[in-house]
Amino acid sequence: MMKAKARGSSSPALSAVVCTLNRADLIGQMLESLCKQTLDRDAFEVVVVDDGSKDPTREVVHGFEGRLPLRYSFQRNAGLASARNHGVFLSRGRLLLFLDDDDVADPALLEAHVRAHLRHPKESMGILGYTRLDPSIAADPLMHFATEVGCFLFSYPRLKPGVPLDFGHFWGGRSSCKRSFLIDHGVFNPVFRFGCEDIELAYRLSRHDFKVVYEPEAVLTMVRRVDFAGFCRRLWRQGQSNFIFSRLHDAPEVQRWTEVKEAEEEWARFGPAYELLLRSAGQLDRLVRMRAEAGMAVPPEETALLHRAYWAAFRAAKFKGIVDKARERTGAPEPGGPRAA
Repeated sequence: MMKAKARGSSSPALSAVVCTLNRADLIGQMLESLCKQTLDRDAFEVVVVDDGSKDPTREVVHGFEGRLPLRYSFQRNAGLASARNHGVFLSRGRLLLFLDDDDVADPALLEAHVRAHLRHPKESMGILGYTRLDPSIAADPLMHFATEVGCFLFSYPRLKPGVPLDFGHFWGGRSSCKRSFLIDHGVFNPVFRFGCEDIELAYRLSRHDFKVVYEPEAVLTMVRRVDFAGFCRRLWRQGQSNFIFSRLHDAPEVQRWTEVKEAEEEWARFGPAYELLLRSAGQLDRLVRMRAEAGMAVPPEETALLHRAYWAAFRAAKFKGIVDKARERTGAPEPGGPRAA
């Protein structure tokens, strides 16, 4: 086991910050995986911030007392950025690792982050770990598309280890940074309840030379499948956050990342067929999944058609979120939230 804590130090090397909301069934899996870490027990702590859960999350977390160097804190529901700030200020570690409650950690996860920071000791360097899909969901058509083809969830196929990456790669739930750098230069903006809170923070930190390096040995496994309707809602919420991000910073790189400037034009193209796009993509999704679950081969041309349908539906949902938020700000009528048949 790695001994990363300096002798005589009163603080651990790393604080793992896990924010959760109404996922008692999942948070236990994450905490169980943190019980099995190769990093010495006195070299890390786990800080769980409960963002207003109404399920047995508190009881599940308390069940790990004595098994983990653990602290739990409850707050009224205020969104992910607020919960992560809560975790930042509760933590004592020199490094902060932000984790999601629907992942589980490989045994060497924490050690890999500590070692990566030892290789990149500059205060302004962060580390992006790798997240794979659990075998139970890896073959799911939507999850495969979202992570390996369309890269709406992760975009690892394009990354190379050790190459400094820009602010767009500080992905929440799988990234770490030096706590002192965060405290000195800025924390999460609580206006973001979901989406962009991590990227917007990294953009502000980039003004102080913040960069991220990809470390594929720091492995998490996502265990929760997102269904089609849920993914459309996710992209719609992401679009709303993109609009807010674009209004906070007018820099060209932010405008490119958020895609807000082209949103009205894209929505004019997608909008008239929006319901049909979601309905047809949802039907294709169900058909292909049923065939796969029955052990039937899916023809390549059908897979290609499904991918085109996913792409159009997810892009349309995101642009709709942007346009909805823009119209909300100006008082114009909104088309309403995303729907899927």
